[in-house]
Amino acid sequence: MCGIGGIAGRPVTSQHPEAPPHIVKALAHRGPDSFGIAELGDCTLVNTRLAILDLSDRGKQPMPNDDRSLWITYNGECYNAHELKEWLAARGHSFRSGSDTEVVLHLYQELGLNCVERMRGMFAFAVWDVKQQRLFLARDRLGIKPLYWAKLADGIVFASELKAILASGLVKRKLNAQGARAFLQLGHIPAPWSGIEGVQPLEAGYIATWKNGSFEKKCYWQLPKYQNDGGTVLDTPAITPRVGNVHEQLGDKLLEAVRLHLISDVPVALFLSGGVDSAIVGALSKAANGTDLTALTIGFEDQRYDESASSQRTAELLGLPHQTLRLAAGEMSGSLDHAMWAMDQPTVDGLNAYWICHTAAKAGFKVALTGQGGDELFGGYQSLKWFERFYSAAEWLRFVPPALGTGIFDHDMFPFRWRKLSYLAGSDDPLVAAELAVKVHFLERDVQALLGHRSNGGSVYSANSSEARTHLREGSALAQGLNLQDKIAYLDFYGHLEPRLLRDGDAMSMAHSLEVRPPFLDHELVEFVDALPPSVRRRRKALLVEASRKFIEPAVYDEIICRPKRTFSFPFTEWLRGELQPSINEAFAPERLKKIGVLDVAPVQKIWRAFLNRPAKIGWSRVWTLYVLQRWCEVMELTP
Repeated sequence: MCGIGGIAGRPVTSQHPEAPPHIVKALAHRGPDSFGIAELGDCTLVNTRLAILDLSDRGKQPMPNDDRSLWITYNGECYNAHELKEWLAARGHSFRSGSDTEVVLHLYQELGLNCVERMRGMFAFAVWDVKQQRLFLARDRLGIKPLYWAKLADGIVFASELKAILASGLVKRKLNAQGARAFLQLGHIPAPWSGIEGVQPLEAGYIATWKNGSFEKKCYWQLPKYQNDGGTVLDTPAITPRVGNVHEQLGDKLLEAVRLHLISDVPVALFLSGGVDSAIVGALSKAANGTDLTALTIGFEDQRYDESASSQRTAELLGLPHQTLRLAAGEMSGSLDHAMWAMDQPTVDGLNAYWICHTAAKAGFKVALTGQGGDELFGGYQSLKWFERFYSAAEWLRFVPPALGTGIFDHDMFPFRWRKLSYLAGSDDPLVAAELAVKVHFLERDVQALLGHRSNGGSVYSANSSEARTHLREGSALAQGLNLQDKIAYLDFYGHLEPRLLRDGDAMSMAHSLEVRPPFLDHELVEFVDALPPSVRRRRKALLVEASRKFIEPAVYDEIICRPKRTFSFPFTEWLRGELQPSINEAFAPERLKKIGVLDVAPVQKIWRAFLNRPAKIGWSRVWTLYVLQRWCEVMELTP
């Protein structure tokens, strides 16, 4: 696992010779084991390496092929590298190292832009083709590994993180207004926006090329969609499962995915919560002969949030050593500045990932497994019933004028969860209306009040803009032809897992020089599950549990099937009104807000005072969203 970056375009590299070293320095946390800079004429590639496979210098990057006509900087893991290496060797390729980076480079040499279609894993990488003077960028199918880019006057700069692009000095430290609006409504910033003006993420499942000033990108994979005409997958080829034998087939695929994710030349940790997903990953790891595996858990003094007892019980049944970090608000308060830096892009989530990754890194681990993706793939979210109810309501109210819905529900005297019901009236897409009614943090008029003031002669709010609505409309369009439950599941991947959970997981883990691997998001496993009929797939984890049963000890099985669903969360309401209150007061001080010039003083303080008086009416997530945006802008030294 690594940090990658680079610049293409001769005018850029000649005018900014200090940019590559600055990018390397900004990515040092992603790869503390070694770094490299390759100056290749019209392109400079950089890399910071976290050595996981082949710990020797033979795996150092940027890495050239034999005749130095191709150079690669690579971040990720290619889990089928051994299989590809044998295929490439049979075609005449020779190898100097045991790293998957070299395999990917030779795969590109053999297949060109189509190399990604043969890769199985999580990755983001760049190849400079000396002969063609072409830069090739690629990102994995599910977007587990990040890649950002920005066009320059006559070139392009790219990197694993926004911090590195800013450190290059080639992009202004200016807040992206669209990203800010999207964040205030959604709690994260989905593609094609970022928090920085002019910088975009390369979307999940995309490749891109830059040559002679022209940038082109192409989608090579989309999340598969089940068709009611026999269970075929529309967008990607996959073996259609035999429904009568599905548990056995799926169990084998789950075991294979976990086995591949255990490949490592360093010890591996398991993030173990009190839920089903991580317990099954642990059981499958044992079945796959995973050795040197340690379970890690976050615990709290407040028993309403604490899962450490059930996690300890699971670890004992699995025969795994177990460590618990019992987190107090005071300890978290002291880490907030580093957490804001670590998140790289504003997010309302991520602190849970920050602390479990901190624990793993402190214990000396470089690799950890997680059960991420289990809820999205196997129908684990309890909020499904709310989406279904709001969807039905939006269908009934689609001919009601939106202004009437606003007039009935959107009043400051109401709790915010009631105000969001105004989205259900007059919507031309009930799914988008339901998503907004469940997920949105601030209504459009709230965003206008928070961002609509004049600052430095401009405004970051446009009354005609709603990035949240735009993003969800695009997701709904992609989910056309599915039944309601599958539409909701599709949007869980598109609008929540990829832009928030996976992005947060990467940023927070790599801030601690830790590689996190989600076996449930192996793309072949995802394709297999999504080819199953919804009646088989969406039964609240029943499919996952039954498919894994033959690999789980009876005592572990009996334990996890009786365990109620719990959502891992921090006691934010109590913390914000207690130990974290001084930090919030400082961030929301008028002079601090005015200095950054993004959030308007009056509405921010109004929301903060209302939360302190009646927290349930406002909701902790809205206060936290404002705090994160303010502090992130301060840490990143942004202007509006």
